[in-house]
Amino acid sequence: MTRMENLQPDLEEQTRQDARYQAAMASINRSKMEREKSGYVVMSAAMNYGEGALGDGLFGKVSHAAKLFMIAFACALPVMFVWAYLL
Repeated sequence: MTRMENLQPDLEEQTRQDARYQAAMASINRSKMEREKSGYVVMSAAMNYGEGALGDGLFGKVSHAAKLFMIAFACALPVMFVWAYLL
């Protein structure tokens, strides 16, 4: 038969292991929650940018002007290369 004082170290070890398990699970859940939060932030930023860029406000006008400039630059770049290297 086992005496009660012989079981005390086993109970303390089990309690310590339970506390360690709970701390590890809490850490895992926190990291999952942080990853999920950052995903929501990225999606929210992308959606707000799209709505703002297509709107009629100042940001929409600047975005439209930037698009037109990039199109014009892409059309003018080959001509500039020809002038610079072939002529």
